[in-house]
Amino acid sequence: MIALALCTMSWICYIVIMLKPAIQLPLNNTKFKNEDVKYNFPNVHNIPSSADDECPVVALSLSDNQGGRLYCSKCKSVRPERTHHCKECQRCVPKMDHHCLWINGCVDDSNYKCFFLFVFYVAFYCLWAESDILPRLLHAIRAELKEDISLKFAWRLYKLYLLCVYHLWKNVVLMIWYRRWIPLFDGVQTLGLKGINMHWYILAALGILFGLAVSGFALVHLYYILKNQTSIEYIADRPIYVRADFDQTGKNFEVVLVQPHTNIYDIGYYGNWCSVMGSNPFLWFIPIKASGDHCGFRKVFPYNANFCDQVIKEAQSLRKAR
Repeated sequence: MIALALCTMSWICYIVIMLKPAIQLPLNNTKFKNEDVKYNFPNVHNIPSSADDECPVVALSLSDNQGGRLYCSKCKSVRPERTHHCKECQRCVPKMDHHCLWINGCVDDSNYKCFFLFVFYVAFYCLWAESDILPRLLHAIRAELKEDISLKFAWRLYKLYLLCVYHLWKNVVLMIWYRRWIPLFDGVQTLGLKGINMHWYILAALGILFGLAVSGFALVHLYYILKNQTSIEYIADRPIYVRADFDQTGKNFEVVLVQPHTNIYDIGYYGNWCSVMGSNPFLWFIPIKASGDHCGFRKVFPYNANFCDQVIKEAQSLRKAR
């Protein structure tokens, strides 16, 4: 029952991802660009937690090195924070993690929760199935051998695995060449254990391989969630420019340079987790979003409090040095 439930949840998550396409920034949005150029004060900004009475900072936002809005030259449009251009989709995608071939689209802010749950349930299903199959298989092998499993038998099993891989690809090539069906494992010799079907060995090997591979992938994305980063942000090596506005005129600001690999969106493990999985604990492991959880280009991503204080102090120092 547990294996069936995990398999069902995996398929549900995958179907939800496929039916819900990623949010994409419209191409060649000239009207949005012109309106944004006239109004320089950032529409999406973060109110700092502290400010100096002499030089109060009213807003922080990411910008270019001149303090201008972030702009995508390929889409020819202003792009919000945490938005990246996808070469395959040829669009800007909000909080893009990566372009996934298995879903034929981008993993972004709108479907990242479903993607993580899909990977999580697949990994859990593989490991659960392996934990159920492997003891039964070992017990059946011991019963056939009428003795304990030795290193010699393990070596024979490993050679059988290599032969299976060889004959699998050989038979695939022969089927394509002769255009007729050939059993995939035709030519593979058995271990001499007549009471155990060859498919149990293959299933056990695939369970270990897929379980370990997908589990590692799930753990990596769990780390990204707890750190509130995407794959692109984690490996990014470009400097970050933060614009500190001292009023709402859009002309009174300073630009602060932040070193690469600075995690500016880390708001604590619980806050980072809720920003992706939702604020309702009962819906964390269900592939739906709560009604109060927003996503898209209008979403505001709060900055780390220590990062805000550091940028504010540096911006105020730059202003006083003038």
